Amino acid sequence: MLFSSPFFIFIFFPLFLFLFFIAGAKLRDYVLLTGSLGFYLWGEPTFCLIAIASALLDYGLCKIIYRLGVKNNQAKRYVAIGIIANLAILFYYKYTNFMVSSITQLIPGGKYHFEFFDIILPIGVSFIVFEKITYIIDVYRGTGKPAEGIVKYLNYVFLFPKLLAGPIIKYHEIEQQLHHRKNSLDDIGAGFKRFIRGLIKKVLIADTCGEVVNQVFDLPANQLGFSHAWLGIICFTLQIYFDFSGYSDMALGIAKMLGFRLRENFNLPYIATSFTDFWRRWHISLSTWIREYLYIPLGGSRVTQTRMYLNLWICFLLSGLWHGANWTFVLWGAYNGLFLVLDKVFWLKASDRLPSLFRAVLTLFFVMIGWVIFRSSNFDQIHYYLKTLINPMQSGHAYIDITPDIMLSILVGSTLALAALLPGYANISRVYANWHWRFSLESVVFSVFGFFCICKIVGVSFNPFLYFRF
Repeated sequence: MLFSSPFFIFIFFPLFLFLFFIAGAKLRDYVLLTGSLGFYLWGEPTFCLIAIASALLDYGLCKIIYRLGVKNNQAKRYVAIGIIANLAILFYYKYTNFMVSSITQLIPGGKYHFEFFDIILPIGVSFIVFEKITYIIDVYRGTGKPAEGIVKYLNYVFLFPKLLAGPIIKYHEIEQQLHHRKNSLDDIGAGFKRFIRGLIKKVLIADTCGEVVNQVFDLPANQLGFSHAWLGIICFTLQIYFDFSGYSDMALGIAKMLGFRLRENFNLPYIATSFTDFWRRWHISLSTWIREYLYIPLGGSRVTQTRMYLNLWICFLLSGLWHGANWTFVLWGAYNGLFLVLDKVFWLKASDRLPSLFRAVLTLFFVMIGWVIFRSSNFDQIHYYLKTLINPMQSGHAYIDITPDIMLSILVGSTLALAALLPGYANISRVYANWHWRFSLESVVFSVFGFFCICKIVGVSFNPFLYFRF
């Protein structure tokens, strides 16, 4: 079920919100759990039952781990059982066919034939598994305590605003909110405004830019021209940011209406002045997870420089694989890991004297090159697409349909994504922040654009969020 679908906006969420607020304090946890499970069952009826069974296993194991004591050696076996059980779910659904395909390609001559399994990737499986592993490890480390009741834990796992594409939340971060939440009309208003902002990003910018992206990346090599290639990657750079940050805005807005405060997941990533800075701003919850549950256990910065660089590169290699079961994603992870290592080796120090605008433009350029790898379906496409990007003499003969609404979305999206780089942005922001009538203006703007969003989602076909596939 999409946050941007008419069914969710007009039926599911209003009905859920009504039942949630008329229920007494003692019943709200059950209403929340029923609504969250219903939300997930709508799209994943089979896997939802597997996820529930897995959550029950986590809950029982963590009770044992906590009883044995923090970092107890006997508790390690139960931690291992929990982590292996969760990774087995992720591996089966996400990587089985990838493994089979990779093995098949390694065998010369096609002597052996492997049958592919009929496995459909469940929506949000990576996010669910990561949060469940986080819960087990935190209990073992003593960072957090086990949930007091199974309903609390299931609400943490299946909380529907963040269920499908994050942000990735630790149990102890919202433990108090699961017990005590304050709901007010101000929170509902602010949450609704945040939801509409995300809806505008998704429907009016991301989906519109995506129409161009699909046209360009579907072109064969002999029809792709220099201008086509740059138009396609500019649009994808806007699409993936506004699609994912739009989802995060909707998730945080819905959560706020329910009394939850979830962590921010984006902070103007396209004004980053290095790859290190970019990954502090992009998908913040994933970057934090990688640092705390992969990078630091591997030794972090407490080892030799060579080992530290290797650890960093390995983490992002795995991050690429997490994004998708395809060698193109592994390459994308290796590409980001390489630039993060280069940051630490020399770039962060060497670039100190350079203008921040120059560093931001250079970083964005290499991020966009990375997006070519991310969006391409195979290595051949990566090769000819990158080759075309740097060849101004490459002229394509294909026609790309760019309607006025697409052009407007590209212009508005580019301005919003790079607004903090514009001269006078800080002064304008301060004036706006102190403007007495800003809330009235926001209400008018959000109402107008919200109306256009509703008109579009009623009349267009299914447009899932990009990160649902991960």
